[in-house]
Amino acid sequence: MNKSSKKQGTPIKTNDQKDIEDMLCRLKRLYEKIPSIECRHCHACSSPIFWFYPEEINIRRYLKQNDLQYITWTQEEFKHHKMQCPYLIEKRCSIYPVRPLVCRLQGIIEELPCTFFPTPLISQEEVKQIKEEMNQILVDMNSLDKTYGTRKIFD
Repeated sequence: MNKSSKKQGTPIKTNDQKDIEDMLCRLKRLYEKIPSIECRHCHACSSPIFWFYPEEINIRRYLKQNDLQYITWTQEEFKHHKMQCPYLIEKRCSIYPVRPLVCRLQGIIEELPCTFFPTPLISQEEVKQIKEEMNQILVDMNSLDKTYGTRKIFD
């Protein structure tokens, strides 16, 4: 099936490389709608995080390309590391170019405030549109029930 004939909302086979590439392009376009802030690297927002299936593909690909390890920690390991994200290495996010949606929205939306940027940069309507677009990507990938993250499920 070529790109022009694929209808939005049509589930894809996630093992089809072209479909995966198309979804990753849609994810990138979604990310581009989110404004950036000049992070002060205080790491107050750094914690165990979660992400969705398309982001999992993106993160794993980036880790492989950059010879970085996939990391999950137990609750005890998080406590030992003061609840910081395991991808925070030398006070910088080691997966920053492919950081998940939750990280991109930190300091941008009212629900994820930043000490240094207390005023949301996007409206609730824009937040709603971003959520709807991400939801559609997940529906199209048959992955509404697939989440990943930095915390090990079983300690």
